[in-house]
This record gives sequence, C-alpha cells and structure tokens, in this order.
Amino acid sequence: MHEYFENIHKALKEFHAQEEQDDADFQAKYFPPDTQLKPLYMLIKVDVDKDIVYNQCQAGKYAVNHCNKLEYELADWYYPDDEQYPYIAK
Repeated sequence: MHEYFENIHKALKEFHAQEEQDDADFQAKYFPPDTQLKPLYMLIKVDVDKDIVYNQCQAGKYAVNHCNKLEYELADWYYPDDEQYPYIAK
C-alpha cells in the first residue's frame, strides 16, 4: 500500500512540474519579458435564466460567481442615489 501512495505522490509531483512548465511556456510565448501590461476595462452583458436570477441579491451573487469562475475581478464602484441601471432588465 505504501508503494501505491509513493507512486501517486510521484505522479502528482510530475503533474505539477509539467503544469509549472506549461505556465512558463505560455507566459514566455504571450507575454515576453519586455511586455508592459495594462488593464482592459470591459462592460459585459450576460443572459441568465430569469427563474434563477430573479432579484438584485441573486444578480449580485451570480455576478460574483461568474467572475470567480472565469478568474476575473468584478468591480462595481458606481453607486447612484436612485436605481438607474439594475443588474436585471425589468
């Protein structure tokens, strides 16, 4: 049984080493060392099931989960005094 776990551990170490190498290759290919990065701000529209996302609270949860899953940041800093642009079209 001990040999089994040693083999799994070895396979995981190899997997992680390959993953790190793939990340480094991707970085080198698409972002050479002299590349200067800057932010790109995007306004997106996402169609959702109206029976699942039915109010502002659910819309906020959906937006956060959507951004987390796709690994980008939700930044909502516009807070009007009255509701002008709700997440969900009425």
